[in-house]
Amino acid sequence: MSDEKETKPEFEFIGKYIITADIKLKTGLHIGGTEEGFDIGGIDNPVIKDKVTGLPYIPGSSLKGKLRSLIEWAHDKVDIKKNNKTQEWEGNLCTKPNEPIGVVFGVPAENHKDDLPGPTRLAVRDAYPDEIQIKKWQDAMGEKIYTEAKTENAIDRLTSAANPRSMERVPAESVFKAEFVYDVYKKEDVTNLKLLFEGMMLLEDSYLGGGGTRGSGKIEFANIQITARDKSYYLGSGQVALTVNQNQNGKNKPKDIFDNFGSVFPELK
Repeated sequence: MSDEKETKPEFEFIGKYIITADIKLKTGLHIGGTEEGFDIGGIDNPVIKDKVTGLPYIPGSSLKGKLRSLIEWAHDKVDIKKNNKTQEWEGNLCTKPNEPIGVVFGVPAENHKDDLPGPTRLAVRDAYPDEIQIKKWQDAMGEKIYTEAKTENAIDRLTSAANPRSMERVPAESVFKAEFVYDVYKKEDVTNLKLLFEGMMLLEDSYLGGGGTRGSGKIEFANIQITARDKSYYLGSGQVALTVNQNQNGKNKPKDIFDNFGSVFPELK
């Protein structure tokens, strides 16, 4: 009989880091919705919008998925091989819950079979525009108009025939408010949080959403703020959360935080 102490997962809730940032669009952004349809005279490739307000937003799933994908490629965690049965190429990503990427971003439940389970550390909120941004859109484009239409021509390279298509985008210079919530259950979780800022740096030199290889989706992160909340904050002991404003001296970029990680993040007790 195995020793329970050797196999039992040991987790203790220590606290959370709340990280907020502006996502600034350097080019137009297109993230499509799941219910795209055709309206007479309308655009045929719309962006995802809030059904109540009509405002475009960046789904947390899109942002988290792109960050994870870039990190997996950067850390050589993408295993591409041919399926012997189907003879089709398949890609296996990081699925082990005890590896840093799996710990931070989570893995499917079935992958906990052979490894000790544990909670996913990183939650990524949907990113919405604030009132200032909404007013800027309406001042520039009109009441309740928040997007632009980009028309592209797909050219047949043999016949030179043009096939025009339109794509809805959130215009460049727009700003969305992002929030990342990171739970800490072990001391090493703090070190693993560096993966988030690695992903941010990679994303700034990649693209978000669709049409990225044709000019869309270039973004940058700015105005990063970090709030540390230890367990006592949530259990009513009166402990005040500590906020570190990274705007001081212009040190508010992902690389600034990554390079100064040890001095930036306040300790959770």
